[in-house]
Amino acid sequence: MSSRHAAIALFFLVGLAGCAVMPPEVMQDAISERPLQTLIRDAAAYRGETVVVGGYVVEVANEADHSRIIAVQTELGSNQKPKSRDLSQGRLVIRHQGFIDPEVYQKDRKITVAGKIIGSSQTESGKFAFPYLHIEMTHIYLWPEERVVPYDPYWNYGGPAYFDYPWFWGPYHHPYWW
Repeated sequence: MSSRHAAIALFFLVGLAGCAVMPPEVMQDAISERPLQTLIRDAAAYRGETVVVGGYVVEVANEADHSRIIAVQTELGSNQKPKSRDLSQGRLVIRHQGFIDPEVYQKDRKITVAGKIIGSSQTESGKFAFPYLHIEMTHIYLWPEERVVPYDPYWNYGGPAYFDYPWFWGPYHHPYWW
């Protein structure tokens, strides 16, 4: 392989490694992606294994000796970012030895978590049982809030803008009248 091909390959490897939000050593220790239903069903077999999971925060509860995040699990997409919650297979109970601020980790915020599996449970809620995977958190990434910018038909970059009208510049200052 020529040095040019080696440089291109190195560039792509560095680029791909920079896409993950979890540290490389965590990714090396983590088991490969498995469906949440498999992890819940066989939690005893996977006990102590490191997993990287993600979802949307439902609630944060702080106890005297630990904090707990309950999240709707979702598949992870590119950069380990949670996908749509419509495809959720259950919930995550994430335990942390420390304080988690509920004002920062608000409802519906996206998170990606690395941690060790400590068990699973089925919680009855009305008529349906919800499967929960319990994790002892080692790393967490809170995704930035996504802001939706509304469309403004009067500020169109493809057509005439505010500055093109004579009432903005006055009769003697408009650039078309110089």
